[in-house]
Amino acid sequence: MYSNPKTVLQQKLKENLDRETSTVISDLIKLSLLKVAEKDEDLVIYSEIYKLLGVELFTDLIALIDGRTLSFPSKEEFKDMIITVLCYYYRNVEGKDWDEIKALLGDPDLNTIKFGIRAASFSSFLNDMIERLYARK
Repeated sequence: MYSNPKTVLQQKLKENLDRETSTVISDLIKLSLLKVAEKDEDLVIYSEIYKLLGVELFTDLIALIDGRTLSFPSKEEFKDMIITVLCYYYRNVEGKDWDEIKALLGDPDLNTIKFGIRAASFSSFLNDMIERLYARK
């Protein structure tokens, strides 16, 4: 169940559960997460994340979040973030012009003003992070 146990409980589960039992326990955890969603259908997402990550990564995620409320970006926001990073990389690292970037991204209508501003803002953020890193030394 846990290949890299981080707690005593995880170590005990690793030692005491065979492969078949681990699968049963994992499925029961998934069902338990569905039970949580009985009162609030939006909570089905927990079961879906568990299925996606598996027990070890889900446990790590839960330990990281530890009860705090978390809001993920929308698909569109995440797509824009990726495009921003790519624009930054192609402009600042590889020195490409916007026509080359549009071709590389397969988007001839790319809003170069919008992503140029975002890439510049990202560049400024990176420079601030580098300055902080050097200030610590």
